[in-house]
Amino acid sequence: MGQNPINVDLARFSQKALPVAKKYDTDGNKTLSPEEYKAFMEFWGKNNSDSPLLMQLHMDTLNEDAYKIAQQCDKDEYKGVLTEDELKEFMDLYEKSGLEQPFKEGTTVKEVLTGKQGRSISSAEEYKDRKPNILNQAKVRERLFTNWLKLDIMEYIGSDKFFHAVGNFEAMQVGAEETVKKVCAGQDQDKRENCPRPEADYTEDLYANWLGREFAKMYPDKDAHDVFADLAPTGFDVEKSKKSATKLTFNAAKGSESWLKQKFNEYFNYLKVDYIADRFVQEIKDSF
Repeated sequence: MGQNPINVDLARFSQKALPVAKKYDTDGNKTLSPEEYKAFMEFWGKNNSDSPLLMQLHMDTLNEDAYKIAQQCDKDEYKGVLTEDELKEFMDLYEKSGLEQPFKEGTTVKEVLTGKQGRSISSAEEYKDRKPNILNQAKVRERLFTNWLKLDIMEYIGSDKFFHAVGNFEAMQVGAEETVKKVCAGQDQDKRENCPRPEADYTEDLYANWLGREFAKMYPDKDAHDVFADLAPTGFDVEKSKKSATKLTFNAAKGSESWLKQKFNEYFNYLKVDYIADRFVQEIKDSF
């Protein structure tokens, strides 16, 4: 699960591995320390042959050309499945290859992540990329920022990868892929500078972003929340996440002035370090 893990969040484990991993969270802080993680992996390796990760890619969902690239990256003990370091290498090689579509027709998110059959899905439309212009560049940034707000408002542990994927999917529906990639690259740099985390967690964010873009190409007329429901953590209200950030804020603040005050203080602190400004306000200015 990457090199030198630091406090591995329980939300990063598959539903099969999560009940086991929880037993190794001895201090109850919903993460595994390097020592706890090592003990977990020793047990997992003796009793399971599959990866305990949620963010993984089952290679049999790839088309022939993408599969050849993935074979070059499949170097750990989980053969036929790409995990963390392998995913980063695969995404880099895939980007350089110039291929337009990595997955087999009809592939679902559940199949990619778990190798298990997902509910059938198809698209009546063909994806057509857009040329960047002022309007669709602004829309891309709005969709990505809105999903960041929803993640913060709903405060559901483990839902960040879901919102990453949904945000990229929705951004692809309104703007150019070139713009979506550029904005996400800037956000990634912003997070690295302001929110230090284990490198593997950054890779998972990049992977969720990539999945969002690639599935938007396959199913451009579908609702992103429905497409990525299998990436949402157990208990997460996918239907609720479809509501606007404004409505979610109103509902969360209803009857709770303390919640609204807390959020105001959080956002005010972000603004003082130019966190939101860098992520959204400046990006909107760059569109003009």
